[in-house]
Amino acid sequence: MLYAFDPGARGQIPVERFKEAAEKFGWILIGSNNSRNGEFQPSIDAWNAIVKDTHDRFAIDDARVYLTGFSGGARLAFYFAIRCQDCIAGVIAGGAGFPAGVTPSPALHFAVYCTTGIEDFNFGEVKMLADSLDKAGMTHRIEVFTGRHEWPPSSVAIEALEWMELQAMKSGKRQRDDSLIESIWQTKLRQGADLEKSKKTFAAYQSYLALNESFKGLRDVTAVEQKVSQLRDNPEVRTAIRNEQQQIRKQREIETRVNGLLAAQERNGDQPGTEGERSNEGLDPEIRLKGIFADLRKQADRVEDTDERRVARRVLGGVFIGLFEQGSNQLQTLKRYDDAVRSFSLAAEVNPERAGAFFYLAWAYAAKGQKKRALRALQIAVAKGFSDLAAIESNTAFDSIRGDVQYREIIQAMRSKH
Repeated sequence: MLYAFDPGARGQIPVERFKEAAEKFGWILIGSNNSRNGEFQPSIDAWNAIVKDTHDRFAIDDARVYLTGFSGGARLAFYFAIRCQDCIAGVIAGGAGFPAGVTPSPALHFAVYCTTGIEDFNFGEVKMLADSLDKAGMTHRIEVFTGRHEWPPSSVAIEALEWMELQAMKSGKRQRDDSLIESIWQTKLRQGADLEKSKKTFAAYQSYLALNESFKGLRDVTAVEQKVSQLRDNPEVRTAIRNEQQQIRKQREIETRVNGLLAAQERNGDQPGTEGERSNEGLDPEIRLKGIFADLRKQADRVEDTDERRVARRVLGGVFIGLFEQGSNQLQTLKRYDDAVRSFSLAAEVNPERAGAFFYLAWAYAAKGQKKRALRALQIAVAKGFSDLAAIESNTAFDSIRGDVQYREIIQAMRSKH
């Protein structure tokens, strides 16, 4: 049984990503449409409800219950696995590690398969998690795929369940299947050899390392151990490892600078560029932030995959999510509309192609009573692909502009596309 948690209560997404893997290995797959980031109790209620429902309806092997989640859903999966006290066999975490304030411990006995996109803003967190899991003696694997902050692709989902099957055989939770072991072994061995022949030395090293760790205790891995030892001293591998660490450090340096400027901007409130803030480089925080974001966007838009592009995309992704979440809280919970305008305006600077930032900016302007700006932001949102007509028509913040000709034109254009 695999229970899946999405940060936005979109249970269909993990079901689609893990469907092929679940069918291949005969797993039951359940995605929650109620668990989401934010208030914690609804997610606990969702967990209790799906556990009861599935146990009432299916014959479940209680020794082989697994959790998966992405981002905040991954932290939730870890939380439930920890609280469950040995009733969870493994966690497949995407794009995030343990909940804040919680660290791996020898007292935790579930296996951990953690994935991250190469351009995920949580890339550093996931990679560094390996050290903590090692120290705690927890069985684990870290898998990197081509992508950003997102659910892993179906191919990685298959590998995750394959890996969990191997761990279940090691621990005695399932009967040993020599044909399956040999089939997976040969496939992975060929993948490593193909990478090596293609001169992708670092990728080959990572493939052999994962192969060695996954199959040790199930079959003889002497030949692969020798490959790992040989490639570990390869200059290309050493350089790649060093570059990866430098990327993580550079990302943190830029994020620290950006967060400092965001804090300064928030302190300035409606008066950006006060004397105290202008003394540093002569510019107010908002102007400096826009300059940093413009530079990062140039690096992020490069065609070639470089260290700089990866760092820029990670930083921009993380800042965008942070500003978006902050703005949503300011707008919907705190009703601090000026602050929400600043947050969503900066989010739009970080990623001008994300329609959602402009929709929420329009909402904030409308809540402030700035009708022309609200209409302009709403028009941009729709032009960039915002298509949730119900979200606009049901939002009372837009009541003040519904009689405007421009508003009616926007709505008519959206309806014509449906």
